[in-house]
Amino acid sequence: MIELPVGQVRALITGAEADLRDFHSLAGTWAEQHLPTHAAAVTAALARALDLELTE
Repeated sequence: MIELPVGQVRALITGAEADLRDFHSLAGTWAEQHLPTHAAAVTAALARALDLELTE
């Protein structure tokens, strides 16, 4: 069992969400460079798979 204060759990979750958003952004850049005709579909599918609510 690991016990953490609620504030620390919230901070860890917030950090994980930020990491996922950063990964999505980098993957989008990669897709635009390597799969230009499919980049939008790839990044949209990735956002769905990561369950991201994107605000662009």
